[in-house]
Amino acid sequence: MLLINLACYANCSRNGYYFTDTTVHQKVKHIFKRKIVYHVSYTRESIKGYKPEFDNCLYTKMFTVTQRLKKYPFSIAAKILAISYVGVPKNSNRTIDSAGFPKAPEEPDTIGGIIIENDHLKYDNVKQSKFLTREQIEKFSDIIFNYGYSGMKNYLITSLPGCFEPRNSIVFLDKNDRVIDHLDICFTCHASDSGSRKINVGIDCKQKYDMLKAFFISVGVPYGTRKYDQ
Repeated sequence: MLLINLACYANCSRNGYYFTDTTVHQKVKHIFKRKIVYHVSYTRESIKGYKPEFDNCLYTKMFTVTQRLKKYPFSIAAKILAISYVGVPKNSNRTIDSAGFPKAPEEPDTIGGIIIENDHLKYDNVKQSKFLTREQIEKFSDIIFNYGYSGMKNYLITSLPGCFEPRNSIVFLDKNDRVIDHLDICFTCHASDSGSRKINVGIDCKQKYDMLKAFFISVGVPYGTRKYDQ
């Protein structure tokens, strides 16, 4: 298997999350805008024998329902939740006051990104949330595990755009509603990341994010799938 793209994170804290200890030593983390710096980048187009149609998604039937649900974190989750939340606020334009000095931009009312405190999901900025049924879980796992490239199947692209600003997540919970892991999806830039880095959307074939969009809409979590969602 060829690793097509190698990148590292810049201007962000460990694992791309924000960590802080409050006076009572609570751990809080949330996704924020992340900048990516590329070191080595190869495209599928540069590979000998490449054809554009190879990027299309092909249903592989590689994993059965039983096999898919035995994979991490499906195998240890008691509940699985689909959520949407506000994105990172855009930098407001600087304005000039009556004395001719620039005004500081106003602080946003709501923090953008998924927020987890003491291993529990905080709903302060959550727009929509739905617990997935067994049928919906099977459908989601089918999308991420059973769709791959129609050609050059032995090649895997791991690439991220310049900014990662997710507004949708699949959250895996234990029986006490503690967060086991979460898969965060940015439909604007077609990228995903997870808290543990142990799960992703699978092979990034051409129609993969369209299928994931349709999935979030079908379960009643459409916010974040549309271009005008902020």
